[in-house]
Amino acid sequence: MKHYLALIAIDLKLALRQRTVIFFNYLFPLLIFFGFAQMRSGDRSPESMTFILRLSISLGVLGSGLFGAGIRAIQEREMNILRRYKVTPITPVPLLTASMITGFAVFMPYVVLVFCLAHFIYHMPWPAHTLSLIVFIAIALVAFRSIGLIIASVANSMQEGTIVVQLFYFPMLFLSGATIPMEVLSKPLQVVAKFIPASYLVEGIEKMMKGGAGLGQILPQVGVMLLTVVVGTAVSTKLFRWEKEEKIGRRAKLWIAGILLPFVILGFWQLYHP
Repeated sequence: MKHYLALIAIDLKLALRQRTVIFFNYLFPLLIFFGFAQMRSGDRSPESMTFILRLSISLGVLGSGLFGAGIRAIQEREMNILRRYKVTPITPVPLLTASMITGFAVFMPYVVLVFCLAHFIYHMPWPAHTLSLIVFIAIALVAFRSIGLIIASVANSMQEGTIVVQLFYFPMLFLSGATIPMEVLSKPLQVVAKFIPASYLVEGIEKMMKGGAGLGQILPQVGVMLLTVVVGTAVSTKLFRWEKEEKIGRRAKLWIAGILLPFVILGFWQLYHP
């Protein structure tokens, strides 16, 4: 336990020193929140605030997962930080666990903050199941950090990792319903959205905020996130590399498809069981 606590403390210090972590976890989502809230100042309806919160929280989760976990893990490998741990009697599991807990500790205060801002400044009513909503966001955060860690595992360089992250980030940003409401998208794009991981984050938040659903009413969304955590952690542990000189083969990179499998299965299920 002492090893885990020490690693978490070190990882948290390193995370807070990086500007990108602060930017994607706090500054960027807050700018989006206040920007859209001011633009929609004439519309203080629950639907409007739900859209704004859904957008800012989704951006934060994606940023924490893909950039905060994925890009940062590649940076640490490129800077030979992970090599220093190699000579110690620890396995990749404590390092990956520390990354998950650090992401949780850094981002979840923002979630509480933004709900308080929406309530006290813009008079948004508290969600019917506020605690359950925060729990769902926490599960989704860990799931997307799992995706980020798999990307870090299969990328052989920072340049390659950045390209892969962007290939994940922008489709999830624009086709998940986070930035563009799903009903505005064309029918073919709505079908594509069913296979995009962030769609289930957005869908879960919307059902809990607008429909008053609890965790029991969004079991498909919760289940796919939990399955992603399990698959992501297992694959990240299997492909973990301590040094930048260790390269991964092309076939091993197909493991990245494994993290998308739960969303593909759920996507087909929703297509044929609307």
